[in-house]
Amino acid sequence: MFKKLHILFLLLILTIITPAFAGIFGYKKGDDRSVWDILTREERFTNLVSQIEQNELTDYFKHTKAQTVFAPVNEAFDKEDSSVFKRKYSKEQILYHLVGVSAKSDELWDGRLLDTFAYMDKMQQRLKVSKSTTEIAVGTGSDQAQAKVIDQNIEASNGVIHAVDKVLSLPLYLDETLRMNKDSQDFYDKAKKADITNELRQAHGYTVFVTKGDIFGDELSSVEKSYLLDHPEGRKDLSRLLKHAISPDMYSSDKFAEGKSAIDTLEGSEKLEIFTKVRKILGNQFKVNDIDVEKSDILAANGVIHILERPLMPKDKGFIEPATRKTLLGMNKTQIVKLFDENGLGSYLDEDQVDKTTIIAPPNDAFEGEDEDSLTGKRLKSWLQYHIVHGRYEPSDLKDGQLLETESHDNLGQKEYQRLNVRITDNPSLGKDTILFGKSAVVGDPIPVKDNQIIYSVAQPLELPRDPLAQLPVNLDLSTFVASIYASGSDEIIRKSHGITLFAPTNNAFNRLGLLAKHLLQPESQEKLAKVATYHAGRGVYYQDAVSEGEYRIVTLSSNAEITLNKTKDGFFVRGHGAADGDDREVIGKVDKTDILTSNGVIHTIDRVQIPSSVKITNYDLLTAEGTASLLNLLQHADLKEEILKGLDPNEPYTILAPSNRAFGKINLEDLLENRDKLIKVARLHILPVSMPRLNTDEILQTNPSVNEKSPKDVPYIGVDIPTLSDGRYVVIRRGISGGYDVAVKGTLQDRANIVNIGRSSASGGVLVIDNVLLPKEEFYRHSMPWWAILLIVLGVLVGLAILAGAAYSGWRWYKSRREGNIHLGEEN
Repeated sequence: MFKKLHILFLLLILTIITPAFAGIFGYKKGDDRSVWDILTREERFTNLVSQIEQNELTDYFKHTKAQTVFAPVNEAFDKEDSSVFKRKYSKEQILYHLVGVSAKSDELWDGRLLDTFAYMDKMQQRLKVSKSTTEIAVGTGSDQAQAKVIDQNIEASNGVIHAVDKVLSLPLYLDETLRMNKDSQDFYDKAKKADITNELRQAHGYTVFVTKGDIFGDELSSVEKSYLLDHPEGRKDLSRLLKHAISPDMYSSDKFAEGKSAIDTLEGSEKLEIFTKVRKILGNQFKVNDIDVEKSDILAANGVIHILERPLMPKDKGFIEPATRKTLLGMNKTQIVKLFDENGLGSYLDEDQVDKTTIIAPPNDAFEGEDEDSLTGKRLKSWLQYHIVHGRYEPSDLKDGQLLETESHDNLGQKEYQRLNVRITDNPSLGKDTILFGKSAVVGDPIPVKDNQIIYSVAQPLELPRDPLAQLPVNLDLSTFVASIYASGSDEIIRKSHGITLFAPTNNAFNRLGLLAKHLLQPESQEKLAKVATYHAGRGVYYQDAVSEGEYRIVTLSSNAEITLNKTKDGFFVRGHGAADGDDREVIGKVDKTDILTSNGVIHTIDRVQIPSSVKITNYDLLTAEGTASLLNLLQHADLKEEILKGLDPNEPYTILAPSNRAFGKINLEDLLENRDKLIKVARLHILPVSMPRLNTDEILQTNPSVNEKSPKDVPYIGVDIPTLSDGRYVVIRRGISGGYDVAVKGTLQDRANIVNIGRSSASGGVLVIDNVLLPKEEFYRHSMPWWAILLIVLGVLVGLAILAGAAYSGWRWYKSRREGNIHLGEEN
């Protein structure tokens, strides 16, 4: 009984003294004092209480049934404001320290989000807990300093107090939060360029997904980034890309349900796929479009920010619609874009361009110093169109010497398109071929735009092909043709014609004309020369690769006379008037160099001059062009019919063997002129009533042959017999073993005459200039010794040589005997 009373007495004493000691040493669980009671009684919270009372917030702290207060100590306020007159904090900032649930330290797990009593723009503000093994802090989760808990779990009847070392600042708006945090700085910078920062400030609950560092990473090329960031035209697409990473609703990590879900974006064309793994203690873990969230819940006043591990890009590769315009801007080719727009060519750069094209893009600095007038002088629109190639050409599609069809008509006429020459050279230092369009080298790799366009960057602008009369003199081997154009007054018609092909004879080609070239270049032959010059200008543009094999009759500028173009497996051939047949290479021209581009067509060089049928050339014309006045005089005295010198009938051709004046100097011309019969015989011996024999002009004139083949109908080495007007007399023309040709009267031993020049007439005949006068057989022998006289002279020479040889031998024998000491003394008696 005594023991029971003793135990009851001890329990009574403990019941009385426990509250007293609790008042001395601290508060215990179940303390009936409220949060407000504790705050007002604790000296270290006087500044907080003062701010609560100034803002008339006492009822929040007195009557909230379950609350957590993160209470800044007095020193925290002193750090914020060291002035004598303490500033008044806003109502919402003070309420930002008050949470509507009671949460002790063991309930404050890392990443927990707590709803406070603070509101900004009618949006409830939240706190984020950051917890490590050594400390607990609360704040917005941003780079701004957090408030550290320095005394935790101060329990009250209606909640719990955690003393903190810093006055909590209200969250910043989204734009400011992005700017103030290093992980989101790049997003802010790009949002500022896209002009959406004001929208972010005025948002009402946005969620922003941000990549640390460059938000585009390697997902976009440097060209795409340049377009988006460096050019005003890219702002709209930049805004769309950024808004793809923004949801118009506020999703903190604790708002996502377990598993997969999808949320809308501000851009609207694609939803973001969310996969969430709910964790009660450590906070939810989630992915966005299969990208891990590296840091979640950076709180802003009007939204929340999540930091992703890598860039969040649209799944649709065509999200930013590829276009040539955008690519050119990204390549910093702004000047050519501007010029395209100003000259009505903008459609080639936009999304609705469906034709396959290749764009050649020069750099901006290539236009420096170019004023509007100088560009206009270059036929600006046509020049710009020259940078647009029909067809999409990858580097593997290009070949050396290829001609690409451009959009430019230039001076070709509306039916023809100007061509662009391609040159490809090996460049071992780069490990790849160097590509040149015209004279402009390609810089870097081409950039494809969808499947229908590709852009090549070049070091300098393309140059339109030059005027033909400016292009021709560049090739020094065409100087005679250039001179003939100007001398004949044909320059303007060639320059002003649209869409022509010039078959330009080389200097060697003019040399092959021999006497005819001399005749055409005489002042009195200007009209003929004009016809010849314009005969080489055909209407229509015939590029070598664009012409199929076969024959083409081409109308020329020479009074619409036609010339034949023939493409075979052996090459390009041009045939005018006067060819003996289809393989007469002495007349038919072969194209040496092809596809020299001009502003109004193309130039091909040829190795033979073509003569139109309208140009009439007589033997008389040829003889007057050369130093053959003696022969002309002889023929005029011979009273031969006029057709021999001035005939034009191809059915009655005459070929004249014309000794030069020097050749006539070797004979007694006066004696010949005084003896009419002899004169007629000599004259008729030099006239061949046949067409010009098939001779190789290169052999006669010693010009460089353009081809290696020999005509199968050429005069052979054994020679051919050709009749003359002298009854029954023939001359023999043969090919020399060492080159060239010679001619002699058949059946005589007189010296052969070398053929030194040639000229063809319109009647299929012509003139062969020779270096000796040919004499009839009887005249040759009359003016020479008889055969027996020649024989006696030869025998006399031989006998004389024999005597000299015998005397020399005797002298040698005598000399040898003396040296050996053998002296003849005579016979002994």
